Amino acid sequence: MGIPVGEQYMMGELGLGKVASYQGTRIDSAAVVEEIKFGSAVQVIDDEAKPLSDGDFYGVAVAKNYVPEYSDDKVGIYGPKEAVPVLRLGTITVLVDDDVKSGEKAVVNKDTANFLPSSAQGTNTTEVIGIFKSTTPKDGLAKLEINLP
Repeated sequence: MGIPVGEQYMMGELGLGKVASYQGTRIDSAAVVEEIKFGSAVQVIDDEAKPLSDGDFYGVAVAKNYVPEYSDDKVGIYGPKEAVPVLRLGTITVLVDDDVKSGEKAVVNKDTANFLPSSAQGTNTTEVIGIFKSTTPKDGLAKLEINLP
């Protein structure tokens, strides 16, 4: 007998930087040159990764399954010389800097490497990089779907 309500047996929010669906997922890796937080936007140049600030959006940093805590606020971080897995195709849980609605186009806030709705005004952002798959208030965790070549 199948499970009648699939979400009844799963957590709604998976955590920052966790892959939200394994259907159609593609993940690359790169060497870290500057600390990268789980779930943040990443730029990669010559196989070296850092938080997105002035380059092109490459993908989203996927969280590790287990890490020792690096800080008091329990933020997972990839340090220099580690390999960071970067999601290029699929759905992942990310931190948003503004209220977002399901189905809204997503952009990256280059100042924080977090995500915003494309309608955000007066910010240093990228072009549209994906679509939000959940409705979430500011500073919350949202599901983001991306499909990069």
